[in-house]
Amino acid sequence: MHSLRRISPNDGRHYFFGYYDIPAFDPSGRFHLCHRVGFRDRLPAPADTAELGVFDLATGGFEIFGETQAWNFQQGSMLQWLGHDGDLIAYNDFNGADGFHSVIYSFVEDRIISRLCLPFASLSSDDRFALSINFSRMYDFRPGYGYCNLPDKWRDEKQPTDDGIYLVDLKNNSTRLILSLANIASAIKEFAPVADEKLLVNHITFNLGGTRFLALVRNFPVAISGGKDGTWNTTVITANRDGTDLHVLPTKAYASHYHWKNQATFAIHSDGPAKHQLYEITDTENASLSAIDRTFFIKDGHCSYSPDRSRMLYDSYPDESRLQHLYIYDLAARQGREIAAFHSPPVHPIDIRCDLHPRWGPDGKCVSFDSTHEGFRGLYLMQL
Repeated sequence: MHSLRRISPNDGRHYFFGYYDIPAFDPSGRFHLCHRVGFRDRLPAPADTAELGVFDLATGGFEIFGETQAWNFQQGSMLQWLGHDGDLIAYNDFNGADGFHSVIYSFVEDRIISRLCLPFASLSSDDRFALSINFSRMYDFRPGYGYCNLPDKWRDEKQPTDDGIYLVDLKNNSTRLILSLANIASAIKEFAPVADEKLLVNHITFNLGGTRFLALVRNFPVAISGGKDGTWNTTVITANRDGTDLHVLPTKAYASHYHWKNQATFAIHSDGPAKHQLYEITDTENASLSAIDRTFFIKDGHCSYSPDRSRMLYDSYPDESRLQHLYIYDLAARQGREIAAFHSPPVHPIDIRCDLHPRWGPDGKCVSFDSTHEGFRGLYLMQL
């Protein structure tokens, strides 16, 4: 049996961290970041604020340090620890004067260190750079991942030449467009069926060294017969930090959750030689896909390597019984096991759902996750 406890209180409010692949724990493993909101039954509106806080896992205490108006239920405000000393915290925010921006806060000094010119989607491990994308365009595509505060300035453009992926220098607070959506469309047109559609970057993440990044490029669904929206297709690209040396990876039209193993290799649930599977891919110009375990990783889940890269943490969407499953997979032994399952009540719209989004503790001995199995959105800790 694995020890399980709810970190957050049952006080009529809702607590969650957000995504599965960003640092929720400080490097010591003692402190855990969290969002606190007053509702979970609708999408956030522009005036809705999420409080930002830290749980002390040793004492059970909870301390609010800030708030944000740039948040959603899937990734929150991209709240995360920055650096390796357990001091700096980064998150996205919005206000009328600055628009969307990001904030660097000192946990030790209890003060905001800086406000950066753009919201971030990924931070480099050397604390020098951030990647930014258009969160308003994201909201039009998937409200659970974008921000509702401002309309997309390029809403009527399929592939704008002046919007796409931006590189932010955290030291001097400068930014530049490194890949426009028009650039990306041109690069993928020989490989992807979506190159002529309205495009966006849905997910983007630096590799472990911060030298390259991976991005999921998707198309807005096109209306099909009966007036219904079709599905989107996904093209996986990688590029150097400055946008050069772009690779289009052979994942066909389906690709979903991913996680970097090191500077060159990552796992991704995608289409490939064994159909929809969790594959390992090495980031080269002629990359090939290697299925990790064809019998275990058939269904899509949020995947993450353990800190020592010996195990894979994995979850599931609700099954026919509305159960979300949590798994640990031993990569050397090629064996996986379920460690827990939790009921997930149905919701509408789908973008307010609560995925488990499991996250490793820094020592690999515990995981945290979000869940609504007790009738409210809560934050949980499991010892392995």
